[in-house]
Amino acid sequence: MKRTTAGVLLAIVAMTMTACSEEKQPAGADVVQTSAARQTGSAAPEADVAADVKVTKCDAGSYTPKITIEVTNSTAEDARYAVTIAIKDAEGKASGEALFAKNRMTPGQKVTEEIPGDTPVKGNITCEVARAKRLPPK
Repeated sequence: MKRTTAGVLLAIVAMTMTACSEEKQPAGADVVQTSAARQTGSAAPEADVAADVKVTKCDAGSYTPKITIEVTNSTAEDARYAVTIAIKDAEGKASGEALFAKNRMTPGQKVTEEIPGDTPVKGNITCEVARAKRLPPK
């Protein structure tokens, strides 16, 4: 019984220390691409995954912000995209985010989609790509 309690306690302490030491990553730090794309040389460098995403409209005129983005698969293979758009208020403070996911995009395919923000924001807002991931398609 004492070993089980000690083991559980040790696991809790380890998880707590791991969670406390987690650092915030800068925008775009988790931009990734598939390993197959890297091997063939058919894809742009990792930093260019975010370049596949353009914010074309950032509007706070409704209850929650409406963001229009354009995502283009710049690789020579099918890919899945997951994108997070950071929404900032007029003072530049983080005020929410909007999420985009597409399970399969063919090479050169362009998708334009309006996505809602997750939190109501009043006044002027700005939107930028916070994270973009290119993964193997589902």
